[in-house]
Amino acid sequence: MERWHDWLENHRDWWIDLVRMYLGGVLVYKGLQFLADTDSLIRLMELNNAPYASTLLAHYIVIAHICGGVLLLLGLLTRFSAMLQLPVLVGAVLFIHAREGFVSPGSNLPYASMILLLLLHFSLYGSGRISADFYIETHKSV
Repeated sequence: MERWHDWLENHRDWWIDLVRMYLGGVLVYKGLQFLADTDSLIRLMELNNAPYASTLLAHYIVIAHICGGVLLLLGLLTRFSAMLQLPVLVGAVLFIHAREGFVSPGSNLPYASMILLLLLHFSLYGSGRISADFYIETHKSV
């Protein structure tokens, strides 16, 4: 049991890397869902008085989720890809899900808030040892 505990202590950052990879996968999946039904995304944003803005914003959301999600999954340009998502999630939390309430049945606010906090974490701290960023950094020729 002690060996197992020592291994876990020495590889603590691997768990957050697994969270980063999962988060990237979830963002890619959500981006593909939005891509498959862009009209629903535009209706969700309720910017009917500015249809061109809604369309441009919908494209940004799809591209940010798919491209940023793949980068997060790989741990490549981790801080950049997390920051790319922040405006989307801040908008989702403040303007889309806030009116649902935090504890009302079927509310997506807790999930969107959790994703926002995870993106803030990866924006500040970057990726761990299981990432393309770490590999590139440790294999640079001086």
